[in-house]
Amino acid sequence: MADSSLAELEERLVGARIQLAMNQPFLASAVMRLPMRGAGRSDWCPTMCTDGYHIFYNSQWTATLSQNELCGVIAHEVLHVVFAHGERQQDREARRWNIACDHAINLLLMSQGFKLPIGGVAERRYREMPSEEIYDELPPNAEFRIFVREATEAGGARGEGEDGDAEEIFRSTSNRPTDNDEAAVDPGVLVSVGVDLISPNDPRVKALADLNAPDREQLDALRKSLRTESISRLPGTASAAFQQECLASDQSRIDWRELLRCWLYDRILSDWRSFPFSRKHLVRGLYMPSIGVEAPGHIVFAIDTSGSMTDKMLAAIVGELRAFRETFPCRLTMIQCDESIQEIQEFESMDGTEIPKLLSIKGRGGTAFGPVFDWVAANAQGVNPPVLIYATDGYGSFWKRTPEWPVIWLLTDGDVAVPHGKTVRV
Repeated sequence: MADSSLAELEERLVGARIQLAMNQPFLASAVMRLPMRGAGRSDWCPTMCTDGYHIFYNSQWTATLSQNELCGVIAHEVLHVVFAHGERQQDREARRWNIACDHAINLLLMSQGFKLPIGGVAERRYREMPSEEIYDELPPNAEFRIFVREATEAGGARGEGEDGDAEEIFRSTSNRPTDNDEAAVDPGVLVSVGVDLISPNDPRVKALADLNAPDREQLDALRKSLRTESISRLPGTASAAFQQECLASDQSRIDWRELLRCWLYDRILSDWRSFPFSRKHLVRGLYMPSIGVEAPGHIVFAIDTSGSMTDKMLAAIVGELRAFRETFPCRLTMIQCDESIQEIQEFESMDGTEIPKLLSIKGRGGTAFGPVFDWVAANAQGVNPPVLIYATDGYGSFWKRTPEWPVIWLLTDGDVAVPHGKTVRV
């Protein structure tokens, strides 16, 4: 695409964002705060996609859209970010999850009069359902389509990929409006297969990403702010659908760190002294104040390493454990257990030791929770009892007694009932 055409496209993108901010107040903040990055004619971004913060666009395809369609697709990607769809995928099949999320978003946008290119999935039977429920209803071989135009004045060729080879082209009527739908579709648009959620760790994404992009905590705070503003500016039924998707997002996230604050507030002290210096920062040559009295809090974090726990879920749990270690300056005991304890690792408070990024998982047999509870009962008693966090799918034999210490279950299966403690659905 010539420089003049790229400049014209960038002007159109700016205009579309301004148009969205003025005409759709519920998206005003989000559409102006999320950066857009051109991906050229990249095959990994055949239309538009998002990594959960940036919005990437294929310049050749984007140039084929009308201004109203451009507004609709930008709004679509913005809502992927606001609803944290990338993080909510967990161990679901990627293409099917993308379809479910697109149903939820497109139905919401179409109810607000947005015009979307033909090919966007939006079946009315999924209205007012969160993405997780839509995913469960979709057939395993659900068909997904993206929008590729026939030859246009902007130079887009009929279904051509970057290498010039024609893709298989077919027409879609999946988002044609019914009598009660206001959104219009363009019958001259052709469609092909693709997805628009991409991992932020993809090297192709990192090459285009903002070096000052927010970390996870900052992104969570940004989403919370954007959701609050959006909900306050949406009309009744649309607001309810928006809030339902936000609620599903909150429930799918591991929020046990907030729950822990209730127990650790009185255990972690905030009284500082200048000597001895903090051991955590001495290794970096920094002489920082340390906590006046050593924090007595003790966390026992047990990981179910039985065969029913997937590698992806275990990796997510280890990632949360690393973040927890940075947040709470207390003693941590990490236990890997399937039907018996496989490994115990101790981490002292504020010693600067981090949880390894690549943790060697030991076990993969059956599941029994008793050995961990027996260990806590025998080794972690005192004036201040520990808090036990158990990450598991919940399928196994439970401890027969009622524990005398707080227990939080991080459950990967929402249908399991535990006999004691609090539960957080992962």
